[in-house]
Amino acid sequence: MKLYDTLPNIIESEIKMANANSMIDIHKGEYLLLHNNINIKVEGRIYFCWFPSPSVYFSGILTSKNLEITEIIDSAESFTIIVNELEFGEGLITNTTISNNGDLKIKGISPHQSVLGDKTISVEKITFCIPNLRNFFGDSVKKISQKSKYSGRNRIKLENEKYNILIDKSITYGTLRDELKENGGYHILYNGEITSKKKTITFEELNDVFHCLDTFMTFLNGTRVCALFATGYFENKAIWTNYSYHHVDIFKYYPSWPQDFSIIGIEDIWVNFSNLWKDKENKDFLTSVVHWYVEANKNSGFVEGAIIISQTALELLYNWWVIENKKIILGKDSENLNASNKIRLLLSQLNLDYSVPKEFKNLQEFVDSDNQILDACDAVVQIRNAIVHSQEEKRKKLRSISLIAKYEALQLCTWYIEIALLGILGYSDKYYNRISKLEEFVPWFKKIE
Repeated sequence: MKLYDTLPNIIESEIKMANANSMIDIHKGEYLLLHNNINIKVEGRIYFCWFPSPSVYFSGILTSKNLEITEIIDSAESFTIIVNELEFGEGLITNTTISNNGDLKIKGISPHQSVLGDKTISVEKITFCIPNLRNFFGDSVKKISQKSKYSGRNRIKLENEKYNILIDKSITYGTLRDELKENGGYHILYNGEITSKKKTITFEELNDVFHCLDTFMTFLNGTRVCALFATGYFENKAIWTNYSYHHVDIFKYYPSWPQDFSIIGIEDIWVNFSNLWKDKENKDFLTSVVHWYVEANKNSGFVEGAIIISQTALELLYNWWVIENKKIILGKDSENLNASNKIRLLLSQLNLDYSVPKEFKNLQEFVDSDNQILDACDAVVQIRNAIVHSQEEKRKKLRSISLIAKYEALQLCTWYIEIALLGILGYSDKYYNRISKLEEFVPWFKKIE
């Protein structure tokens, strides 16, 4: 069929998971533990495991046996793991046992950088996996096998001046996500590919590329996701695979701003995001504000802790955008504004008013209960102050605020963060409004007549 002729092939990784949370084998057979130029031979396996905490683990039986080696195993703090004559990573032995026949068995963990292969070789493309990313419908791809032909809207394309990034949803995404809903934990839901416009990519430059991509995808997802198990290819041969772990949140649904399944506007704001990322100060800002956004969105510290977190993000947005970039207020006056006025000034850049949304009746009741509270900005700051400050009067006030009112205050602050970031990134289309629970145009959208 001509349909299939015109579609690109779906990206699939050599890294496979049979089920949610299943172990990923890295190496089976002999490897070495190196300590002070002494090689200790081990017959066993190296593998990635999600629990008790996601990391690379190793186990096996020592095939090098003498008293000196036994003493080293018992006393050394760390070892260099050598696989196929190349350094894999640093390992810590967590326990040892001696079997009835005298074999010394070890188990350990490699908690830092763990790379199989020669990472000094530049590569032409990198494939990677993304666990726990929400469902998007993107561009069409195909998969053709002897038994079947598949096409689906699985692809997200992200391009900037340096890199082309393709991210393809698994063709069994629905089944995998259902398994995650039932079991929790982690499952690979997307596979991706990076190519450089300057032809080759070094291992070292990937750290910043993935840091940028991970931060951006986390903002889309509303919980932390990242690219894992990156494999570098040269002339279609796998040269190295990076098994180092970077944080992915255990699967759980939380709301986020993208429309249901839609990738509209995502490629455009990726360009703006990655352009901002070039500057160190902007990179630090984006890293921090997305961190605070995710922690607020996940109710870290429960509702009261998340309210504190959300207003940390709003303060950062005010300082970076309103003061440092737009320079709306200069000098000491910017520091002398109270927290409510800082939020009002931030909202004024987004065409948002300061009133409590009509959906939040409990928060409005809190506003109505105190004639010194002027609007939503005052309300969220008053609630935050009642949580943070420990005077008897503040504790009494906090007890009088209903849990639902506090929850609404948190959702309002999280919404402000989302809208502010979308404004900074130049997004101008529909988004999911967590307040109204509807898909709406951003407040600054101007309809073309």
